[in-house]
Amino acid sequence: MSTLHQTTKELLETHPDVKAFIYQQMVEFDPFVSPNTKVTVIAKNPKKKHSDFKGEDETPSVELHRIAVVLSEDGASIKAEGSHQNIFTAIQIAKENLIQKLIAIQDSVISPQERQMAINQALQNNSLH
Repeated sequence: MSTLHQTTKELLETHPDVKAFIYQQMVEFDPFVSPNTKVTVIAKNPKKKHSDFKGEDETPSVELHRIAVVLSEDGASIKAEGSHQNIFTAIQIAKENLIQKLIAIQDSVISPQERQMAINQALQNNSLH
């Protein structure tokens, strides 16, 4: 394991600001998950993924945090990754990549007519305060 990988893992597990940010970002999965869905945030080894950041010695020339976010339930899972020099940005990229996958899945199973009906129903139930 590289020092960078350990540092990323350590940040995820022990740094209160990073933990709080993870919880804040994961709230955005609420429309896509059930109460039984398990959300996992994993520190990945950046050396295995980012050859475009490598120098001549085949190690990353910039320090990257590579983060994976996994949603799993009943034996099924979906995952997305994000990488960046800033751990907060890496977490956010991973979350956004996973949300894009979830939206694509949702769009493939919900017809445009069903979507329009849901929008119309939401608009009709809108109350003024």
